[in-house]
Amino acid sequence: MDDNMKHRRGVRANIASSKVDSKVIPVSSEEVQDIVSKEFDKLWLKLENTISDIISAQLKPLKEEIANFKKSVSFINSEFENINKKVEHIEKDVKSLISTKAIIGELKDITDKIQSDNNDREQWGRRSNIEIYGVPEKKGENLFNIFKDISHKANCPVNISTDLDFITRVASKNSSKKCKPIVVRFLARYKKDDFLSNVRKLKLKACDLGYSNVNTPIFFNDHLTSSNKILLQRAKNRAKDNHYRYIWVKNCSIMVRRNDTSPIVHISSEKDLNKIK
Repeated sequence: MDDNMKHRRGVRANIASSKVDSKVIPVSSEEVQDIVSKEFDKLWLKLENTISDIISAQLKPLKEEIANFKKSVSFINSEFENINKKVEHIEKDVKSLISTKAIIGELKDITDKIQSDNNDREQWGRRSNIEIYGVPEKKGENLFNIFKDISHKANCPVNISTDLDFITRVASKNSSKKCKPIVVRFLARYKKDDFLSNVRKLKLKACDLGYSNVNTPIFFNDHLTSSNKILLQRAKNRAKDNHYRYIWVKNCSIMVRRNDTSPIVHISSEKDLNKIK
């Protein structure tokens, strides 16, 4: 046997001898379970921490959005409360305005009634007056003589001293008129009505009273109040638009009629204009 083989056998023998000599420490199943449990707990804790970190990272933007949403909701609630307060304030103002409107309406009705009553009284005071338009003005004119001439031509004699209260020119609110109208007040209304009925049939012109080369017509009307004159003009315009043939004033009352067979409509207020249709 050569030396190499002897050497290898010697090594094996030493190894086998060392294995036999080493002590084997027995381990119980409880200890194994404890070791495994501890390792599992470490692993689970690590897993929990990892999962927690992942969830936290994922939830952070959501938390920020929720926080912003809460701020927005809080702002909206605040604004909503402000709006509610404003609405309540507006509702109070509206109720106040409605109440004020009702009061204003009542006051307007009262004012309209007062104005109507005043107009009626003023018109009643003019019931014996006539208004003459179209007589040219002259310096130093004598209105009584002019009136005598008119009454003579109308074949309606008038006693100046016993039948008339006054005769005068009055300023016209219509600045376009070239001469002031003449107002004549009779002492008796029936005298005034007779005179007006007769003189309207004449269709006089200024030249008929001695005003040479002046062919403007002369008109004789009831002496209406300013309010009734405006009402008359509006009635004329409405009657024209609705093709009424007749509109006239009698005893200071405005009347319209569509044609010869239709009924007469009395116009005494703005509301009555709606009757012309």
